[in-house]
Amino acid sequence: MWGPLIPELADAVRGIPTIERTTVNAWTEKRVVDAVKATGRKQLIVTGISTDVCLTFPAISALADGYETFGVVDASGAFTKRQGELGVMRMTLAGVIPVAYSNVAVEILADNAAPEAEVVYGALGMPFASLVYGLNQYFSHK
Repeated sequence: MWGPLIPELADAVRGIPTIERTTVNAWTEKRVVDAVKATGRKQLIVTGISTDVCLTFPAISALADGYETFGVVDASGAFTKRQGELGVMRMTLAGVIPVAYSNVAVEILADNAAPEAEVVYGALGMPFASLVYGLNQYFSHK
């Protein structure tokens, strides 16, 4: 309803079906909940166009349904600074764990010696990406 999927995200999830919806809170859309349940996972990483609505509402709803929920604050926007702050405050008070996109990516990576470490750090725009790559090369030859 709000337009096409962000091109970078569309590239990353190519081949995975998307769910078009009109609901404000994605968690009230049965197809979304069913798709999440089908993964069998109990931890969710949530983001949205706006922090105070698109991120906050489904993150809190999923938490209430028993999911450990991580709200990626800096991968969401806000129409005003106050709206963003209040969204984070509301989520935190409800028990959603606020995180940054780099926290999520590096935690999933889990090992700086992993072959994809250079790509992950490079995509994050972290200036020490070349250092990590160099360390990876050093330790992979030992």
